[in-house]
Amino acid sequence: MIKLRLVVIILTAALLLIPVFSVAADEDYPVMTREEFDNWPELPEYTIFNPFPSKGTNCTWYGHGRMMQLGYCPYALDSMRFSAYRWADDADRGAEVVEEPVAGSIAFWDSEASFGGSLGHVGVVEKIKEDGSILVSDSSSSRSAYNLFSIDPDDRRWPTAFITVPEGPGRSQKFSPQETVRTTAVNLYFRLEGVDQDPVLVPQHTEALIKAHPSNGIFASQAWSTSSYHYWWYASVEIEGELKNGWLAETYLEFFAAPDPEQNQDEKDSEKNPKDGSGHEEENTPKDIDENDEAKNIPEDADKNEENSFPEPNQIPGDIDGDGNVDVLDVTLAMQHVLNIVDLTGKQVEAADLNGDGIVDVRDVVLIMQQALGLNG
Repeated sequence: MIKLRLVVIILTAALLLIPVFSVAADEDYPVMTREEFDNWPELPEYTIFNPFPSKGTNCTWYGHGRMMQLGYCPYALDSMRFSAYRWADDADRGAEVVEEPVAGSIAFWDSEASFGGSLGHVGVVEKIKEDGSILVSDSSSSRSAYNLFSIDPDDRRWPTAFITVPEGPGRSQKFSPQETVRTTAVNLYFRLEGVDQDPVLVPQHTEALIKAHPSNGIFASQAWSTSSYHYWWYASVEIEGELKNGWLAETYLEFFAAPDPEQNQDEKDSEKNPKDGSGHEEENTPKDIDENDEAKNIPEDADKNEENSFPEPNQIPGDIDGDGNVDVLDVTLAMQHVLNIVDLTGKQVEAADLNGDGIVDVRDVVLIMQQALGLNG
């Protein structure tokens, strides 16, 4: 009798798993897998190019990164950069709010939805099934960093609306793995791989080796920027005697081939002993130098270059003190500002104004507190 019950349980479990495996094997629309999610620290769409903090426990972080991964337009996604409940109102730059689900759209729950919570919620519609239900992937809806679940139209968890985003540009094909490039900007930010890594400034003509990576040629903005977009390449750069991996903006890269040592020696010998057509050595006099030669390859406003093209590395909404984290110190600063105890600077006010209404008040203090507690999204 016990064996019979065990067989029934195993068969029942197998039947329950069949739909999951059939969905994951669907070749028409690749569903996000747990393995892909577990690799997110190595992917730029989930790390340095994602405008949201609390990576791994935040629905907005996941929604933005997953839509980028699927190839949707970062420029349109970047119009939605704050709490989930605002995404439908902020949808712009080609993003549209619709009532019917679309595969590859954003599932949106407003602040009134019982499933979304007071800050709303967003996920990604991975698939629309034949029975009208939808397969949704998200982060943090069930205290888990990654979730994949189905919702029926009559379920109380059915999204408030759906947000469609236009497709983004294709990937750049300019470089290939194992090619050597060098930087052209006087100072260029090298975006180190990993979570919340500060960028490193590298000087002009820094050599880099392009490496194979699924992110190569991706078109995206720098985190916290809504105006500076580049194609990005994964590369290896030697910094202080150690090889570091990360991303460089294609805009400031050029092909570079290492010089042939033998050819260099021939050129040096020729410079030392130049000869005229008769075979006699010419007087070795310095060539006339164009005083503008050194500036020909330097971009205008070179001293600004990448440094001013991107916001400060730690410029995070809610991060008033600029330490790269949103915590109780930021909550305290916001409250002191509201009580006229301290005056925040322009950048601090911008970081504190989470609801984007142009002023810092108690509503922003509450949002910063929720973000510090990991409750945002």
